[in-house]
Amino acid sequence: MTRVTGTGKESSSNFSPDNGTGLAVRNAIKDVFEALRTTNSGSGDPTGAVNVAANQIHVNTSDNLLKICTAVDNSGNGTFTTIGNTTQANLGLLPKSGGTLTGALTGVAGTESAPSINFGDAGTGLFKKGTNQIGLVANQNEISFLDQNGLTINNQKEIRLSEQTGNGTNYVALKSASSVASNITLTLPAANPSVAGYALISTDTSGTLSWGVAGGATGGGTNQVFWENDTNITTDYAITNGKNAGSFGPVTIDSGKTVTIGTGETWTVV
Repeated sequence: MTRVTGTGKESSSNFSPDNGTGLAVRNAIKDVFEALRTTNSGSGDPTGAVNVAANQIHVNTSDNLLKICTAVDNSGNGTFTTIGNTTQANLGLLPKSGGTLTGALTGVAGTESAPSINFGDAGTGLFKKGTNQIGLVANQNEISFLDQNGLTINNQKEIRLSEQTGNGTNYVALKSASSVASNITLTLPAANPSVAGYALISTDTSGTLSWGVAGGATGGGTNQVFWENDTNITTDYAITNGKNAGSFGPVTIDSGKTVTIGTGETWTVV
């Protein structure tokens, strides 16, 4: 490993042998060839206009980095771009065929019409929608985006739950109403009902869903004979305004719990 010296060289460049005796010129040429043969290797980056020029490559042996000079200022100081590490496979670069990326990958923001990451279709992929937001694009249209609040599906698009592949291609879809006066959040119950026959038919003013007896009578087989209700009230409840209520008794209201019956409303226990 060697770098060129100034011995026997022109004053403008240590890579240009100067006029001299045969031996002196031979030694100067040998010095240049040895530097080229070892990719101008040496400790640190070369400095001075006589030692470095734009587009010149070298190896810094102190860290084994292969670099290329992109510019040299009037003082002979070079600006270098690192190509890779000569002691690592593929210079430490991720091959086109794929591999493990150990550092962060940063790309351009992109747009809805030209996402920064696409998958062979230039109009389908991911882009930076805004600060801390990732937009998902299909056919140059933003379908949804991710941010700290979760996943947002745009423009009344559906969430589709497909049936088992072997049974066909049908699905169950959920989507928003076409117009919503204010945000609505529905929160699922924390556990299954204790007995069968309950459905998600009740919600409070915060959108918390709860289990309730499905409408209609029940019975054995296809019979619809029996109307059933719980015998204990364990949670405060207010009769819906402008409605009357009925229950089959006896019904026990647990200590500390309240059933609120508004003016003009009735609750009948039979």
